[in-house]
Amino acid sequence: MTTRLSLLAFATLLTMSACVSTTKYNDMKTARDHYLAEYNNLKGVEQENEKLRNDLKMAEAAHLRCQEDVEALKRDVERLQKQKADLSARLDKAIAENNSLLTTYSSDKSTLEQELARKVQELREKERQLQALEQSLGIQSSNLESMRTDLESREQRLKELEQQLADREAQLASMRASLKEVLSGFSAEDLSVTERDGKIYVSLSQNLLFKTGSDKVDPKGQEALAQLAQALKDNPNFEIVVEGHTDNTGSVNLNWDLSTRRATAVVKILAINGVPPERMVAAGRGMHHPIVPNDSEENRAKNRRTEIILSPNLGKLFELAK
Repeated sequence: MTTRLSLLAFATLLTMSACVSTTKYNDMKTARDHYLAEYNNLKGVEQENEKLRNDLKMAEAAHLRCQEDVEALKRDVERLQKQKADLSARLDKAIAENNSLLTTYSSDKSTLEQELARKVQELREKERQLQALEQSLGIQSSNLESMRTDLESREQRLKELEQQLADREAQLASMRASLKEVLSGFSAEDLSVTERDGKIYVSLSQNLLFKTGSDKVDPKGQEALAQLAQALKDNPNFEIVVEGHTDNTGSVNLNWDLSTRRATAVVKILAINGVPPERMVAAGRGMHHPIVPNDSEENRAKNRRTEIILSPNLGKLFELAK
């Protein structure tokens, strides 16, 4: 009930207003440009994820090599420990058996002691290397897990972006189908539907909507707008900008005022037919955005038009792209 009251209030405000602020229209254009930039950045995100996958593979390979080095060092340690035990046994045996011949075999004892000392030093060095490798392995394992977590997060974000893009395409397809169904009875000269830059443009000729110089919508134009309103109501996830355009006949100011009043008149009729006013913006472009040169009566007729621009709501897409 509160929403309906808000809509009625907003519709009343639209009725009392001559036109909607140019600032709001420019804000919507800035949002569109921002979306296009973010959409182009999506490819950069995909390339960065591919690099992360390659880095992850290299880190996993290095991790495997470290594990193999650790196992080799462990085998060396076991071998040296056995050698140490063997040398210690040999030393003890030599001392027991040759106690009386200590002087004669002192050189052997010295050699054995030096060898034992060398082996002990070697064992300590191997143990130090093993400890350093185990520490490095722990750091690499932590980094590897961090990289894996970051990659998973990026891939999830990419999936969500791709889903949002797919949803946007589905919305565009649904809107195109609805427009085709409700507007099939009008001629191509009076009404056309095109799509560019991710938006749908519904162009209505002056001949369909207005008499020359008038901002009052003709009955046949009201009928077309009523049918168009049904499609807009059935697809609520679109923002709507109504732009009025004129040819270059007459003064700039009069053309600008006329295009603004016509855009506002169209917005009011759409609102009367159930399109929420908060989704719509009316803007007058005057003669400044012709679609063809104003060099013939036929071309000037094409430029005298009202365009209804339908843009998917990209709020969620912008949030994911931050």
